[in-house]
Amino acid sequence: MILVGIMNKLAKAIQLVFLSLPFLILGLCIAGQVYAGGDHGGHTYDADSHIEQGPNGGRLLKKGDLTVELLIDESGVQPEFRAWVTRDGKSLNNARLTVTLERLGGDLEQIPFTWESSTGYYRGEGIVVEPHSFDVVVSVFYNGKRSEWEYESHEGRVQISAPMAEKAGIKTAVAGPGTIKESVTLYGKTAIDHRSISHVRARYPGTVVSIEKALGDLVEKGEKLATIESNDSLQTYSLVAPISGQIIDKQTSRGEFSGERVLFTIANYTQLWAELQVFPTRRSQISRGQKVSIVAGNRTFDSTISSLAPGGNGQPFAIARVAIENPNDLWTTDLMVQGQVITSENPVPLVVENRALQPFRDWTVVFIKVGDAYEIRPLKLGRSDGRVTEVLSGLNVGDRYVTENSYLIKADIEKSGAAHSH
Repeated sequence: MILVGIMNKLAKAIQLVFLSLPFLILGLCIAGQVYAGGDHGGHTYDADSHIEQGPNGGRLLKKGDLTVELLIDESGVQPEFRAWVTRDGKSLNNARLTVTLERLGGDLEQIPFTWESSTGYYRGEGIVVEPHSFDVVVSVFYNGKRSEWEYESHEGRVQISAPMAEKAGIKTAVAGPGTIKESVTLYGKTAIDHRSISHVRARYPGTVVSIEKALGDLVEKGEKLATIESNDSLQTYSLVAPISGQIIDKQTSRGEFSGERVLFTIANYTQLWAELQVFPTRRSQISRGQKVSIVAGNRTFDSTISSLAPGGNGQPFAIARVAIENPNDLWTTDLMVQGQVITSENPVPLVVENRALQPFRDWTVVFIKVGDAYEIRPLKLGRSDGRVTEVLSGLNVGDRYVTENSYLIKADIEKSGAAHSH
């Protein structure tokens, strides 16, 4: 028995190792494919210690006797390029300098530079939008000659092959327009639809000759429940079910006098009500026909408010009744529920799913996908309804972004040092 126990524990340990192996391999593969960031001035890059830096902390580019030092400066200003151009160590103030940036996905930005005599450097026109991740072409025209440099300056970017992404459960969606739904939450419980309950009495009082159905039985409309002998005619007749459903109460036995009392109670549970309490502070927001999601644990049902009436018996709230279709008896009566009532629906040009959002440095980001490359996109966000969030800037309609397991990408970017720190 001891040996069997040891073997069982060993088998479980081996199984755990094999289950974890794909994710360990994924982490190693992603880490090995991470693009390190370039030198941006005011940024620190552990992965870029091999880049030669100039006296101002920028990247040095050399060709013959011409040298360009290029920096993205963020010291008290919006990110902007600054450049120092020298020839044989002497500063040049009459060169023509442009920088072309190609971002993931192919978007191009061309940045011209202007000489600033008061500061002694060339200043790039416009803000360098985050992320500072691009392929760079630096072009200098001086004394009738053009010199160019090309290099990669990537941050927040990883390469993951399609098979590896599938194995890791990384899923994507296309960003596009959507609807922000504002809602209020109401609470209540489920109840039987009063139209779906029937109290069955004898049409002609008499003796109950036979009983065909028992408490808890399911019956169809028109099915025989009992046989009764009328006291007046001494003729027998069948007592039948007026609706389909389940017998939830039985108050008679064979040989008893039926009288005028209820003999059987039948309830049909294929449709229930959710009875939600609407207090005065919410009353102006609630009306018939509004969309509602009824939630109980992991069960959800989308419906509309069918009726709105006073609670009765001096209760300080109204009752909003919401129909729940229940053909498989998944819902029961007296179940505590909450209802998310949609009070307004506002179409917006661009939304992302909330599950895609990740904190990254001092931003909220999503990860876009282009081919096998994944990269951060810092977002400016607007309204949210708990399911989707409006995007004001940072993403374009049509961009494909990660919706599931984006935390794996974030973790490897942070671990690899491909995310700069300010």
